[in-house]
Amino acid sequence: MAVRDLPLFTDVYDNVGAFSPHPGSAYVFRRSVEARSLHVDSWAGTIRNVSLVSIEAEEKTSIDVGLGGSTITVKLRSELQLIEFWKGMKQSTVYLDITGMRHHVWAALLRTALKLELRVTVVYVEPEDYRPSLAPTEGEIYDLSERIEGISPLPGFARLREPGDRTCFVPLLGFEGTRFAYLLEQIEPPGDKIVPIIGVPGFRPEYPFATYLGNQGPLAETKAWHRVRFAAANCPFSLIYRLREIEAQFQNHVLKIAPIGTKPHAIGAVVYAVLRPDVVELVYDHPIRRAQRTEGTARLLAYHVWCFVG
Repeated sequence: MAVRDLPLFTDVYDNVGAFSPHPGSAYVFRRSVEARSLHVDSWAGTIRNVSLVSIEAEEKTSIDVGLGGSTITVKLRSELQLIEFWKGMKQSTVYLDITGMRHHVWAALLRTALKLELRVTVVYVEPEDYRPSLAPTEGEIYDLSERIEGISPLPGFARLREPGDRTCFVPLLGFEGTRFAYLLEQIEPPGDKIVPIIGVPGFRPEYPFATYLGNQGPLAETKAWHRVRFAAANCPFSLIYRLREIEAQFQNHVLKIAPIGTKPHAIGAVVYAVLRPDVVELVYDHPIRRAQRTEGTARLLAYHVWCFVG
């Protein structure tokens, strides 16, 4: 079946004001310096019977969480503390708003919520635009990251066994070709087993072209351009269906997936890693994002991950 004919479990809202969490639920979020992460403040006073759980600080291995007038620290590599975090809310229906969160935080929270079989819906707010670089170079069209901290596992997704030669590298590409080039240098995957995925359609019509332009160097050097696959940029489920196709093509291989593109694609990668832990390894470079890398607020998307997994 074509992806467009498969279930996508997504609700799309034209603006953040059109969305409201269900009564009796918990809503986990973080305010960042980006305007699109502040939407909770606009409707927090109007919602009823919803437990708002704010992540006040993100560290490399822990988070500080504001809940019920107090602050607790949760270690992201502690399975017990993550489970206690979710069970402490006493709600089986939860929203995880990842708009203002770093990958290593929301990935750990989402993995544990799925393990506990919570009715978890992931919320993501699109930016109106990304900030272009004042001095664009090859691989840096948009001014998104300050630096890369280096490759290390996302909490809860460490893989202990080395797959050897039976590895297929699947980079989920965004605008930053420098990140793709860095991962190629560090991982050194076989050239004929690099299968990039680009977000098509993009959040905006021109974004796929910007992705190709930003990544043209490593795509040409590895000749991976002719193995590119496509999945809707704002749809984790479209991405999962593409990953299923790649897994079927590269049987008995480990899919080494690098979620360096859109956050919705990263959601799909995390969910797939939860569903297929023996087949998937997540590879992440942990960029430090620029404070004002996006502008404005666009659509809100609610991904009913629990329906897909269930």
